[in-house]
Amino acid sequence: MSDQEFEQVESAQPPEVQAAAEKMGWIPPSRFRGQAEKFVDADVYIKRGEEVLPIVREQNKRLHTELDTLRRESAATAAALKAAQTAIEQIEERHTVDTQKAVEQARRQVKAQLSAASEAGDHEGVAELTDQLTQLNVAVPVTKPEPAQQQAPVFTPPPELQQWNDENPWFGTDKRKTSLALGIAQELRDNGETGTGRAFFEKVGAEVDKMLGGGKQEPRGDKVEGARGGASGEGRSSSGKGYAALPADAKAACDSEARRFVGEGKRYKTIADWRSRYAEIYHAE
Repeated sequence: MSDQEFEQVESAQPPEVQAAAEKMGWIPPSRFRGQAEKFVDADVYIKRGEEVLPIVREQNKRLHTELDTLRRESAATAAALKAAQTAIEQIEERHTVDTQKAVEQARRQVKAQLSAASEAGDHEGVAELTDQLTQLNVAVPVTKPEPAQQQAPVFTPPPELQQWNDENPWFGTDKRKTSLALGIAQELRDNGETGTGRAFFEKVGAEVDKMLGGGKQEPRGDKVEGARGGASGEGRSSSGKGYAALPADAKAACDSEARRFVGEGKRYKTIADWRSRYAEIYHAE
């Protein structure tokens, strides 16, 4: 098509038709730079646009609807995954506490059996139960008897214990005071007491005298542990008892599990938050 023919095509189209076509993207012959055989008159361009645009609009509408549906489904899936993750974390938390409590129960049973065996003079039983407590990672306040050369083993107490026992004949004869002494010794070990020999026995005896001799006893656990809890900024749980009120082995178990629950991207940002949650579960159960 020659330039003259282009001009005739352009002049043959009413101005309003050309203006409408240009709004839809039509290029008049004077500005058209493509191949002449691909040129489309304004009225034809408008007709094609009116036929094609509704189809395009419908496709866009359908695509937007599908996109909105996918977004809603994605949000629902994310919420379900978050709820499932929260439930799993709560199960892990409770499992951690329940496991620790099962260990504590086993320790209490072995301690009671150890006390009974010690009172009855069952040295073989004392040795076996002491070994069981050692496997449970508990400091045992009873010296494990050395195996004797005789066929029947005989327990030989250390000289310091023998001397202290001679000065305190109630130990081993008065069941009530003996059981109390064993319990106090275990409590001292649980609270971090590392003394040995005569000094440790004297401390146990002093505590027994406070309990049974009419002396006023300071609340050891509350005073010591309360100070620790205050220094570390630990709050109390909803039950009114916080991390400071936990037994020593429960605290150790709590802190050993902290790396599973505390840190960037984990359930708790600080160890104080995890300790508070652990204490809440522990005391609630």
